[in-house]
Amino acid sequence: MTHISAILNVHCEGDLARGSLLSIAEARRIAEAAGIAVEVLAVADCSDRATLDVLAGSAGVRVLECGFRDLGQARNAGVAAAAGRYVAFLDGDDLWGPNWLRKAYEAAIAEPRAVVWHPEANLYFGAEHELRWMIHPDSETIEGDWVALGVRNQWTSLSFALRDTYSKIPYPSNDLAAGFGKEDWSWNSEVVAHGYLHKPVPDTAHLIRVREGSLLRRTDMVNALMTPSTLLRSRIGWAARVGSVGVAAPNANGYAPRVA
Repeated sequence: MTHISAILNVHCEGDLARGSLLSIAEARRIAEAAGIAVEVLAVADCSDRATLDVLAGSAGVRVLECGFRDLGQARNAGVAAAAGRYVAFLDGDDLWGPNWLRKAYEAAIAEPRAVVWHPEANLYFGAEHELRWMIHPDSETIEGDWVALGVRNQWTSLSFALRDTYSKIPYPSNDLAAGFGKEDWSWNSEVVAHGYLHKPVPDTAHLIRVREGSLLRRTDMVNALMTPSTLLRSRIGWAARVGSVGVAAPNANGYAPRVA
């Protein structure tokens, strides 16, 4: 039985993906020493040859190539291909703390409620970025949790949860041309809308690389909004507002086209 599918999402990270794979390998070693079976699945979405060569040279890594050009859909593809009971995401230029898989799994199996787990802390770093810590909150202790989530994203995308959770609540697609993105923020909102909790795993950390050309930077450059979520539409009362403030109802993708 595979307990955890460690999913690495890559695009064109090249040698940077090597560090992420080494990070996964160490977390896997520590987890398996505790009797936790881990598979490693790399989802290569429109990846370049340099990145694919790094994956090919990494032992024990199953590679799934796809052509979505969309991180949300690539995550969903990884979930569909995963064999583990749980899924843990890592992006192709980020790093896990070595105890992440073991501690996240132990927290998850001890908690009977529906929970999405996150590291306690994140360290943002990069060649041209000042070091910055972000502490993940517990959704049970945030006053006005849905309001806080409406103001800014409270949790990163490097989450850990049952594979069924990601299957029931798939990631939305980004549509930067239409001005919508931030799929992880939207997904975190949907998790709350479905009655799940977001909780940190004590004494764990992730390192998140900030670099030019990243999806986050491209999203910020076009001033994209978060893809609309069920949580915010239900709390604000979308139906009552349609037609009264010059907006149209959401289309099939959840987007609201601008009305002159």
